[in-house]
Amino acid sequence: MKRENEMSGRQRLAWEPGGLYRGSMKAVAEEGRMLFTCPEEGLDYLLYEQKKEDPARLEDYRYLCLELEVLEAHSMCFQLSFYENGLAEEKEEGSEGQTREPQMRIIFGLLPGIPTMVPFDLRILDSQVLFPERTPGRLKMSIFGKPVRLSDVKEIRLQTAPGFETFRFAASECFLSVEAPACELPEKCLIDELGQWTQKEWKGKVKDRQACTRLLQGLLAQAEEAEREEKERGSAFPFEDWDAYGGWKKKSFRKTGWFHVERENGRYWLADPEGNAFLSVGLDCINPGVETRLEPVLPFVPESVREQYLEAERREGAEKKADDRLRSSHARGRRKAYDFFNYGVENLKAAFGESWKESWMKIVRYYLCSWGINTIGNWSDREFIRFARLPYVIPLDSFSEEGYPHTETAVFRDFPDVFAPEYEESAKRYAEGLAPFASDPLLIGYFMRNEPEWAFVYGLNIAEEMLANPAQTACRAEFRKRMEAKYGRIDRMNEAWHTSFSGFDGLNGEIYKAASLSPEAEADLRAFSEEMITRYVEIPAKELRRVDENHMNLGMRYAYLTDKSLLCGSQYFDVFSINSYQITPLEPVEKAAGWLDKPVMVGEFHQGALDVGLTAHGIRGVTSQEQRGCAYRYYLEQGFTHSHFLGAHYFQLNDQSCLGRFDGENYQIGLIDVCMQEYEAMTQAMRACHQSMYRVAAGEEAAWDQVPEDIEPIHY
Repeated sequence: MKRENEMSGRQRLAWEPGGLYRGSMKAVAEEGRMLFTCPEEGLDYLLYEQKKEDPARLEDYRYLCLELEVLEAHSMCFQLSFYENGLAEEKEEGSEGQTREPQMRIIFGLLPGIPTMVPFDLRILDSQVLFPERTPGRLKMSIFGKPVRLSDVKEIRLQTAPGFETFRFAASECFLSVEAPACELPEKCLIDELGQWTQKEWKGKVKDRQACTRLLQGLLAQAEEAEREEKERGSAFPFEDWDAYGGWKKKSFRKTGWFHVERENGRYWLADPEGNAFLSVGLDCINPGVETRLEPVLPFVPESVREQYLEAERREGAEKKADDRLRSSHARGRRKAYDFFNYGVENLKAAFGESWKESWMKIVRYYLCSWGINTIGNWSDREFIRFARLPYVIPLDSFSEEGYPHTETAVFRDFPDVFAPEYEESAKRYAEGLAPFASDPLLIGYFMRNEPEWAFVYGLNIAEEMLANPAQTACRAEFRKRMEAKYGRIDRMNEAWHTSFSGFDGLNGEIYKAASLSPEAEADLRAFSEEMITRYVEIPAKELRRVDENHMNLGMRYAYLTDKSLLCGSQYFDVFSINSYQITPLEPVEKAAGWLDKPVMVGEFHQGALDVGLTAHGIRGVTSQEQRGCAYRYYLEQGFTHSHFLGAHYFQLNDQSCLGRFDGENYQIGLIDVCMQEYEAMTQAMRACHQSMYRVAAGEEAAWDQVPEDIEPIHY
């Protein structure tokens, strides 16, 4: 790509047809920008190539900046890929034609029709932050891969995710910069007073405030009628063979008064407090509405909401202080309450006034029971948990003031210094968060945490990252002791590791990619990495068992099994958990079951479609609401054919905000919209699935075998 100096501290990167490897592009001179057409397999464009004769170096700049505009009615997912080996080097090595994997990928989403400047702080290449803080107009951004040094980057490619059809976008500016660019947005109202997307019409879109109020009041009347029928029937659920917990009365086990695991003829089951077989079909994030994060999208909200935000900012005397630290979009503690606006709650307040929360709880409990949901899943409203009187699980890291056990100095991302005494002290405080729940028989069990950020990296050797981090941690000190004990003399270690340390204190220095030094180095680090992960689980798990002997430890809810080392410490789990967004959960369940022979619960899955009011699917995409229902049945019922599958929790009750939640996700994944209308094609299929699931699991009925119409999803 041709470089053009525009001004001091900025290096312009011109758009060149020669950089295009897949897709098409054409210049629009009068607009001063380039139009790109992305084939279904995605665009591939060489944005930057390191050249020996080029005086400009990436390490001389702080930001890589792109101004892009999506020219579709839906959002798009873009990707920056960083390669340490350029194409020319691969030709010399004889690997031309093989699939090239970047050392790091940065994916991000953009709303349609809005020219958006996207600055990339190049410090994120150290991979310490998984979800970088949002910038104006941008949706979620995620980092995948191991740390990369700027001096090692040979190529940067701009790519788009595979799509369900040809996508188009426009690109204006592209430059490297020492300073952060201005990120100005046009003023354009994209969300109405009810929280609906303004740029589209669809079946079920609510006309106005009066219509929304009538709808909500009608739902409350239905819920109160259902409550009366429940008292007459003696059961919250509509299925005659279910007990009060949602368990199956046709199969009985030991009655212990608590949820627990049973195994019969090789098939794992949960048993409820009455001793009846129980499979957990749950729903995550049962909360009134979903918050819209305002600061990144302020020009897109109604004027009344914008003025409310600005007035609150003035009232609190908020100052835009310079802060040079990299931030995570998941670090909510430092944000002000006025940065979030909940359209769903505002709709409820308009309909019910001061009794809005009680009305919401009645409606949602009515929905859950009518759909056959027997588990309140993670991150659900605590008042609702008490109100609903239904089985539930908790994310203990969120329900404990301590959060998951941590140390002041981390090893990599959120992985703590597990050999430090402060980790053990933190674990004790964390475990005390379980005490208020220890005597509740409705609690199925607790998840220790959700999706550790350190575990998102494939092939991660956490001990290798420990050595790459210059911090003098207790883990590093312990590793040095182990190496001294193993090798005795430094010359023996140098021979094994292919190093030239003058003493074992050489391990105190920053060592980049230490596992690649030799097979022995890799083996030493792998063994210690597994011990670190075991301590990460073992220390808090034992504290939890000390506080509560009654309830099940449901594991960590890993995002995916990136490495077998993630199984370390799983002997302390009663149930292994994972979040699985495949078409069925069978592959990860079989993998975990084969390695561990433990029962498996899925903490998250979902499917979304674009036939209603949002611009992104979610992690799995289908063509319509009807196909969402088909996908739900296929996922769960195929899962129940596996002897180790105990159930799954759908993510989530509500559609996300069309302008993005706290981190910028804006997915059509809810069972209800922002006005609390259920997606009936989806929920009717769920009810049918739940009515038959016990017979499917017992082998008495065939599983749903209609494969859903999956399409390439829009997600970030």
